[in-house]
Amino acid sequence: MRNELVLISWGGIGDVLVCTPTIRALKEQDQERDIVVYCMKKNHMDVLANNPYIDSLRYLHWKSMWRYPYHLYAYLFNKKLVNYTVFSFQHVDPPNLYSKSIKHIAADIFDITLEKDNNEIYLLDEEQAWAKEKLREYKKVVLMHVHSRVAPNHLWEIEKWNELVKSLPEYTFIQIGFKDEAKVEGAMDWRGKTTLREAFSLMSQADGFIGVDAGMSHVSNAFGTPGVVLFGDSSPVFWGHSNNINIYKNVPCSPCYYYLWKYRCVYNHECMKLITVEEVREALVSQMEKNNLNLYKTQKYAV
Repeated sequence: MRNELVLISWGGIGDVLVCTPTIRALKEQDQERDIVVYCMKKNHMDVLANNPYIDSLRYLHWKSMWRYPYHLYAYLFNKKLVNYTVFSFQHVDPPNLYSKSIKHIAADIFDITLEKDNNEIYLLDEEQAWAKEKLREYKKVVLMHVHSRVAPNHLWEIEKWNELVKSLPEYTFIQIGFKDEAKVEGAMDWRGKTTLREAFSLMSQADGFIGVDAGMSHVSNAFGTPGVVLFGDSSPVFWGHSNNINIYKNVPCSPCYYYLWKYRCVYNHECMKLITVEEVREALVSQMEKNNLNLYKTQKYAV
């Protein structure tokens, strides 16, 4: 019998990224076992590229799966032939949404305990060098990502982002994301100007990060980049990371993300409106002034 574990990615880039500690633990559990990961989306492959704990990274599509006829047949007609495990969190009990990190919930799928729970992205040397050169002329670089494509209730008012940037002229704010996302005044506009891997590389070299609960907040954890993340309708216990200051007002109706999903708040979005520019500014300054920043950051390289 083949000694392999076949995994299928799921969700957005953040959902994939929070599974990387589990992938590592699974490989360390049995070094002789081949770990095969099929990606539902092509950008999932960007997240997992060069990961030394994955023996084979593949795109989950019949046009590419023809190279692996045994897996293709099993996936289409007889899943019992191959034990496909989807990295989906739909099995989560409601209490765990507010009391346990998603990284450890992912590990619960396999009944394992994580000794290391940092997210992992593996960059090539040339990717690191590109980012260093790109940021070389700037001081106190803060990468910012202010948008979420999965939930309108994740967002903070654009006027407050504008005010925050204006209040810290000594910092170089660089806004990344898609071109159609709201522009923050005063920030350097790099929306739509980087690939996903380039955005990862910039995060590895930035001095700080600020944003909302979305994919790039999970990327910050992969490199230990000190950041500030704003939470409203989602729980920082579930989705937050220790490298960030997670600002959360814990209003009575929050977290409501898994109830409202993509519907807008009917209570005037109080959870985000209560977050002030001043407290976000103080949190960011605190993060940027951390001593021994280079020791604080843990950068990942390809093996």
